Amino acid sequence: MPRLLVASLAALCCSLAVSAAPPSTPVPDEPKIPASAFVSEAPKDAKDVAALKKTAKKGDTVVVRAKIGGRAEPFPKNRALFTVADRALKSCDEIPGDSCPRPWDYCCESAESKKANLATIQFAGADGKPLKVGAQSVGGLEPLALVVVEGVVSEVDDKGTFVIDARKVFVEPAKKKAGPR
Repeated sequence: MPRLLVASLAALCCSLAVSAAPPSTPVPDEPKIPASAFVSEAPKDAKDVAALKKTAKKGDTVVVRAKIGGRAEPFPKNRALFTVADRALKSCDEIPGDSCPRPWDYCCESAESKKANLATIQFAGADGKPLKVGAQSVGGLEPLALVVVEGVVSEVDDKGTFVIDARKVFVEPAKKKAGPR
Protein backbone atom coordinates (compact mmCIF):
# COMPACT_ATOMS: atom_id res chain seq x y z
CA MET A 1 0.00 0.00 0.00
CA PRO A 2 2.62 2.61 0.83
CA ARG A 3 4.00 2.23 -2.70
CA LEU A 4 0.60 3.09 -4.19
CA LEU A 5 0.25 6.05 -1.83
CA VAL A 6 3.69 7.40 -2.81
CA ALA A 7 2.89 7.02 -6.53
CA SER A 8 -0.47 8.78 -6.07
CA LEU A 9 1.13 11.65 -4.16
CA ALA A 10 3.84 12.01 -6.82
CA ALA A 11 1.21 12.15 -9.60
CA LEU A 12 -0.81 14.71 -7.62
CA CYS A 13 2.27 16.92 -7.09
CA CYS A 14 3.14 16.79 -10.79
CA SER A 15 -0.36 17.76 -11.86
CA LEU A 16 -0.40 20.66 -9.39
CA ALA A 17 2.97 21.89 -10.65
CA VAL A 18 1.76 21.85 -14.24
CA SER A 19 -1.51 23.62 -13.45
CA ALA A 20 0.30 26.27 -11.37
CA ALA A 21 2.69 27.21 -14.19
CA PRO A 22 2.39 30.87 -15.20
CA PRO A 23 0.43 31.51 -18.41
CA SER A 24 2.59 31.69 -21.50
CA THR A 25 3.35 35.12 -22.91
CA PRO A 26 1.31 35.75 -26.06
CA VAL A 27 3.35 35.99 -29.24
CA PRO A 28 2.85 39.36 -30.93
CA ASP A 29 1.23 39.25 -34.35
CA GLU A 30 3.61 39.38 -37.28
CA PRO A 31 3.41 42.77 -38.99
CA LYS A 32 1.46 42.68 -42.24
CA ILE A 33 0.94 45.08 -45.07
CA PRO A 34 -2.80 45.71 -44.88
CA ALA A 35 -4.74 44.25 -47.80
CA SER A 36 -6.83 47.44 -47.71
CA ALA A 37 -3.80 49.37 -49.00
CA PHE A 38 -4.23 47.72 -52.41
CA VAL A 39 -6.99 49.21 -54.54
CA SER A 40 -8.63 48.04 -57.75
CA GLU A 41 -8.69 51.46 -59.43
CA ALA A 42 -5.75 53.80 -59.88
CA PRO A 43 -5.85 56.94 -57.74
CA LYS A 44 -6.54 60.04 -59.88
CA ASP A 45 -4.24 62.88 -60.88
CA ALA A 46 -1.01 60.86 -60.78
CA LYS A 47 2.26 62.59 -61.59
CA ASP A 48 5.63 61.22 -62.58
CA VAL A 49 8.41 60.84 -60.01
CA ALA A 50 10.61 63.57 -61.49
CA ALA A 51 7.78 66.13 -61.50
CA LEU A 52 6.80 65.37 -57.90
CA LYS A 53 10.38 65.58 -56.63
CA LYS A 54 10.63 69.14 -57.97
CA THR A 55 7.62 70.46 -56.04
CA ALA A 56 6.48 68.13 -53.22
CA LYS A 57 7.26 68.91 -49.61
CA LYS A 58 7.21 66.79 -46.47
CA GLY A 59 3.62 66.28 -45.38
CA ASP A 60 2.12 66.71 -48.87
CA THR A 61 -0.37 64.12 -50.08
CA VAL A 62 0.75 63.01 -53.54
CA VAL A 63 -0.15 60.51 -56.25
CA VAL A 64 2.76 59.07 -58.22
CA ARG A 65 2.89 56.74 -61.21
CA ALA A 66 6.09 54.74 -61.54
CA LYS A 67 7.73 51.43 -62.31
CA ILE A 68 9.19 49.29 -59.53
CA GLY A 69 12.96 49.29 -59.83
CA GLY A 70 15.98 51.53 -59.71
CA ARG A 71 18.24 49.22 -57.71
CA ALA A 72 19.53 45.69 -58.09
CA GLU A 73 17.32 44.78 -55.10
CA PRO A 74 14.31 47.12 -55.13
CA PHE A 75 12.73 45.19 -52.23
CA PRO A 76 14.90 45.10 -49.08
CA LYS A 77 14.42 41.97 -47.02
CA ASN A 78 12.14 42.31 -44.01
CA ARG A 79 11.14 45.90 -44.72
CA ALA A 80 7.82 46.96 -46.25
CA LEU A 81 9.28 49.28 -48.84
CA PHE A 82 10.40 49.34 -52.45
CA THR A 83 12.03 51.72 -54.90
CA VAL A 84 10.34 53.07 -57.99
CA ALA A 85 11.58 54.84 -61.10
CA ASP A 86 9.99 57.49 -63.25
CA ARG A 87 8.25 55.83 -66.19
CA ALA A 88 10.15 58.09 -68.61
CA LEU A 89 13.31 56.11 -67.84
CA LYS A 90 13.87 52.97 -69.87
CA SER A 91 14.53 49.81 -67.92
CA CYS A 92 16.97 47.40 -69.57
CA ASP A 93 14.17 45.15 -70.83
CA GLU A 94 12.99 48.09 -72.98
CA ILE A 95 16.38 48.52 -74.66
CA PRO A 96 16.70 46.33 -77.77
CA GLY A 97 19.60 43.89 -77.52
CA ASP A 98 20.20 44.51 -73.81
CA SER A 99 20.47 41.22 -71.93
CA CYS A 100 20.91 42.62 -68.43
CA PRO A 101 20.13 39.92 -65.82
CA ARG A 102 18.34 42.50 -63.63
CA PRO A 103 16.54 44.81 -66.07
CA TRP A 104 14.91 46.70 -63.18
CA ASP A 105 18.20 48.12 -61.88
CA TYR A 106 18.44 50.85 -64.55
CA CYS A 107 22.19 50.24 -64.75
CA CYS A 108 22.43 52.29 -67.95
CA GLU A 109 21.22 55.43 -66.17
CA SER A 110 23.67 57.88 -64.61
CA ALA A 111 23.77 58.53 -60.88
CA GLU A 112 22.41 62.04 -61.52
CA SER A 113 19.48 60.65 -63.53
CA LYS A 114 18.68 58.16 -60.77
CA LYS A 115 18.81 60.93 -58.16
CA ALA A 116 16.19 62.91 -60.09
CA ASN A 117 13.98 59.97 -61.05
CA LEU A 118 13.83 57.50 -58.14
CA ALA A 119 11.62 57.42 -55.06
CA THR A 120 11.00 55.07 -52.16
CA ILE A 121 7.52 53.83 -51.30
CA GLN A 122 7.00 52.47 -47.80
CA PHE A 123 4.23 50.96 -45.72
CA ALA A 124 4.91 52.57 -42.35
CA GLY A 125 3.82 51.59 -38.88
CA ALA A 126 2.60 53.96 -36.17
CA ASP A 127 6.24 54.87 -35.46
CA GLY A 128 6.73 56.15 -39.03
CA LYS A 129 9.22 53.40 -39.83
CA PRO A 130 8.62 50.73 -42.48
CA LEU A 131 6.88 47.62 -41.22
CA LYS A 132 9.30 44.78 -40.54
CA VAL A 133 8.04 42.51 -43.30
CA GLY A 134 9.04 42.14 -46.94
CA ALA A 135 6.86 43.79 -49.59
CA GLN A 136 7.83 41.75 -52.66
CA SER A 137 4.93 39.65 -54.03
CA VAL A 138 2.39 41.31 -51.73
CA GLY A 139 -0.57 42.57 -53.76
CA GLY A 140 1.29 41.94 -57.03
CA LEU A 141 4.37 43.99 -56.17
CA GLU A 142 7.25 42.71 -58.32
CA PRO A 143 10.24 44.27 -60.10
CA LEU A 144 9.13 46.19 -63.23
CA ALA A 145 5.46 46.28 -62.16
CA LEU A 146 3.72 49.53 -63.02
CA VAL A 147 2.14 51.16 -59.99
CA VAL A 148 0.13 54.22 -59.02
CA VAL A 149 0.59 55.15 -55.36
CA GLU A 150 -1.25 57.68 -53.23
CA GLY A 151 0.47 58.65 -50.02
CA VAL A 152 2.12 61.28 -47.88
CA VAL A 153 5.67 62.52 -48.41
CA SER A 154 7.53 61.59 -45.23
CA GLU A 155 11.06 62.49 -46.26
CA VAL A 156 12.59 64.67 -48.95
CA ASP A 157 16.01 66.29 -49.29
CA ASP A 158 18.37 67.75 -51.86
CA LYS A 159 20.47 64.54 -51.94
CA GLY A 160 17.69 62.75 -53.85
CA THR A 161 15.87 61.17 -50.93
CA PHE A 162 12.12 61.07 -51.59
CA VAL A 163 10.00 58.76 -49.43
CA ILE A 164 6.24 58.34 -49.69
CA ASP A 165 4.20 56.59 -46.99
CA ALA A 166 1.74 54.60 -49.09
CA ARG A 167 -1.98 54.82 -48.34
CA LYS A 168 -3.35 53.38 -51.61
CA VAL A 169 -1.46 51.24 -54.12
CA PHE A 170 -2.75 50.24 -57.53
CA VAL A 171 -0.71 47.62 -59.39
CA GLU A 172 -1.43 47.69 -63.12
CA PRO A 173 -2.24 44.27 -64.54
CA ALA A 174 0.70 42.87 -66.49
CA LYS A 175 0.29 43.05 -70.23
CA LYS A 176 0.36 39.68 -71.89
CA LYS A 177 3.02 39.38 -74.54
CA ALA A 178 1.86 38.18 -77.89
CA GLY A 179 3.08 34.68 -78.60
CA PRO A 180 4.07 33.15 -81.94
CA ARG A 181 1.24 32.69 -84.39
